[in-house]
Formats: sequence, C-alpha cells, structure tokens
Amino acid sequence: MSKTNKSVDVHVNEAKDDQGQSIYNLIVEKKNIGTLKQLEPNKFEAVNLDNEVFHVKTYDEGIATLIKYYNLHH
Repeated sequence: MSKTNKSVDVHVNEAKDDQGQSIYNLIVEKKNIGTLKQLEPNKFEAVNLDNEVFHVKTYDEGIATLIKYYNLHH
C-alpha cells in the first residue's frame, strides 16, 4: 500500500537583527527549522537548528538547503 502525499505548511518570516539586517526564519508546521541571512549580494548564510552553517549563492538555494536537512533528520 502506498502512502498518499500530505501537504505541509511552509512559511518564511522576516525579522531584523540588532544591526538592521534582515534575517529570514523558515517555519515548517509551526516549527522553526533554521534561519537565512544575506551576507553579500550573491552570498547567503543558512543555519539549521543544529547550528550547522551553509554558505549558498541565492535565497532559494538557502531555503532548499534548510528544507533538505530538515527532511533528512526529521
């Protein structure tokens, strides 16, 4: 018997740090799974809940990286 696909709520909330930079919190099913922060025009830093840091080139790549690591460990 196969499993049916279930929809999952994914939200991105924007907040400001004390230096005024935008930090994006990725929320899956009401649980924060990581943050994304722009360091330079083509450099973002994604940090998951285990405080692992990933340097990516785009916003979308950062979101995909956080979701990928969440799915691997959830």
